[in-house]
Amino acid sequence: MHWLLWTLLLDGCLAVTAQFSRKARYYRRLIHYTVCVVIASMTGIASSPVLWAVGRRASCNWVVARTFYYLTRLVLGIRVEIEGEEIMEQAGPCVLVGNHQSMLDLVMLGRVFPMQTVILAKKSLSYYPLLGWFMRLADDIFISRGSRQSASDMFKQASRVLLSKRISVWFFPEGTRGRFDDGPNLLPFKQGAFLLAYHAKVPIVPVVVMDMHNIYDKQCFWSAPGTLRVKVLAPISVDGMREDELKGLMEDTRARMLKELRQISPARERH
Repeated sequence: MHWLLWTLLLDGCLAVTAQFSRKARYYRRLIHYTVCVVIASMTGIASSPVLWAVGRRASCNWVVARTFYYLTRLVLGIRVEIEGEEIMEQAGPCVLVGNHQSMLDLVMLGRVFPMQTVILAKKSLSYYPLLGWFMRLADDIFISRGSRQSASDMFKQASRVLLSKRISVWFFPEGTRGRFDDGPNLLPFKQGAFLLAYHAKVPIVPVVVMDMHNIYDKQCFWSAPGTLRVKVLAPISVDGMREDELKGLMEDTRARMLKELRQISPARERH
């Protein structure tokens, strides 16, 4: 309980200085964001035994996601509008790929993340306290690449898990957050999501969230309420493809997502 008291005290101090300081407003909203993360994670851990009992372990991610979204919508005033949500519902097991920008990606995921969907992560994360425990409870897929194991073999093994459990997997194919001062853009894609879809013979579903600059900019200590627009694009089939054609598919998918990103993103405002 001591951490909660200290958090409330700090929040009270920042509430006063936030009237005059952008940095204080930024850090106060960051505290509120962190508290939402903690509450959502605790909700996921508490609900996991029930979901486990009914054979819906993968939906633990969905419970945490929706809890986090509705908390941040109430506390931070950030809403998410989705175009094409029915595409994810109709696609069945698939590999979802989204662009990666900032910590607000979690707010977007909170609203977008479908039921029976997991995250694929390095096996080393499974040993982290709290994070690893929750990911194990949520039935997330962990991969471990041996020194002699090719990337193709690694994702072939992961695809068996995907197919056996009839679940979808979420990827950020850029691999890390992309920051671009000259407007919305995407980093080069990594091949993992496409290898997984190829071996599992499931479609790839691109999910594009608009440029977040007007709502969140860490460099300028800017954080504000607003609406994030998200568009789900048509599924991309890998049926009949050869593995050596995946690079071209990856580049085509990135081009489609970049075009959509620039179309749905508002003009950047100066903070």
